[in-house]
Amino acid sequence: MNPARRRMVGGFFIGLCAPAVLRAGQERWRLYAMEDFPPYSYMSGGRFQGIDVDILDRAAGALGVGLDYVALPWRRAILAFDNSPEDGLFQLTPTAERARKWRMVGPIRDTVIVAVTRVGAPFARGVRLEGLRGLRVGVVRGFTYFEAFDRADHFVREVSPDERVSLRKLVLGRVDVVLMGRANARHVIGGLGMDQALRVLPVPLFREGRYLAFHRNPVGLDRGRRLQRELERLHAGGTVSAILRRYGEDDDAG
Repeated sequence: MNPARRRMVGGFFIGLCAPAVLRAGQERWRLYAMEDFPPYSYMSGGRFQGIDVDILDRAAGALGVGLDYVALPWRRAILAFDNSPEDGLFQLTPTAERARKWRMVGPIRDTVIVAVTRVGAPFARGVRLEGLRGLRVGVVRGFTYFEAFDRADHFVREVSPDERVSLRKLVLGRVDVVLMGRANARHVIGGLGMDQALRVLPVPLFREGRYLAFHRNPVGLDRGRRLQRELERLHAGGTVSAILRRYGEDDDAG
């Protein structure tokens, strides 16, 4: 079993390392993440797993570091990270403000942002940012999508606590489109049984890397430097692409 595997969900640790692989005095890092965010991080079979978790586990294993994951609602995860100077936070959209404030590490992988619409809605293959003019757009409270979208004011944002609520609003006609990561959209729509009602537009609106952050203090800067080196090695060696393919998301890898 990977020595980096130990899980923590909702504030409670789930120890999954066999005693033989846990070394006395092993360096451990605590990382905050969004809970229930398939296929990137989610609970299944008593384990916190997913694309991002697998990538980070591989990088941490190469460093000889154990990872303790804390899965929380996104806004709580950010708040917990803000108050934990030695810890990390991942699945972050990069912004200039975050780069100034935190040591951003990555990308872990790319996210492809797409529009989800009702079947039969008057959209062809995709929608551009300008094409959202006058529409009601479903977003998640506390999410950063990409900077041009976050600054735009030519559409109405309909904020929801999570993407499941956004998609239910879409089915009910309370919003016109929902913005989501493509891989996450496929999983959530399938899980809700909405495949016949909703359509993921095939042409992406935007593609951008997702990052992990540490604080800009000696501990965070050192951890960021070491993790950055291993992530770059995993990308260059094809490991990240292989993990994405294992989850059926190879088209999101480049």
